[in-house]
Amino acid sequence: MTIPLASIPFLNKKIKFPVTPHIPGGLTTAAQLRQIADIADKYNGSLKIVGNTITIIGLNLADGEKAIDELGCQGESFIAKQVRAVAFCPGKPDCPRALQDSTGLGLTLDKEFFGQELPSKLRIGVSGCPNCCIEPFVKDIGMYGTAKGYTLVVGGNSGFSAQIATPVAEKVPADEIASIVNSILTYFRQHGKSKERLGQAIERLGWDHFLQETIPENYRK
Repeated sequence: MTIPLASIPFLNKKIKFPVTPHIPGGLTTAAQLRQIADIADKYNGSLKIVGNTITIIGLNLADGEKAIDELGCQGESFIAKQVRAVAFCPGKPDCPRALQDSTGLGLTLDKEFFGQELPSKLRIGVSGCPNCCIEPFVKDIGMYGTAKGYTLVVGGNSGFSAQIATPVAEKVPADEIASIVNSILTYFRQHGKSKERLGQAIERLGWDHFLQETIPENYRK
């Protein structure tokens, strides 16, 4: 039988439980923001905004578990070996520089892939133009919009051992991106090692092998 962590007195007192509701792309409403603020007040927490996320910090474990239940949405993990929340910029029609609807594509990818289990964490970023405001080149799977579709870049990551993603496809229509991302995730599940980032797995196995397994030939760079 699994014992709830909150029922263990020592853990209940010592562990802090950051609560991050999953808000795809940071697109929210005034009502949801009020709810998050009210719950933070209720449990004496503070709010921390980073990128597209808002986190209630400073809660003990028991209150943190209650808070995420009361929010009524999925929570985001800082440690799970999963597809993390998809990051995306406003895109068309909300940004004058955008060449593609990055919000529409980002929401589609988040709905389909967020939370899927993998050998390691994996981040996806969608930018509406080559300015790359969402930093796709330091995402495991990144893309940016051009007038003729999306350029896809793969294998990047930030952190202590940061590396820049490699362009692998260009002129990809928005409606074909999800299929390619699915192929990449399948490849990673089949060949990746535990805690190994996607880019590390590709470098170990070889880029030719990766491209043949995942990227349609007509889009390859």
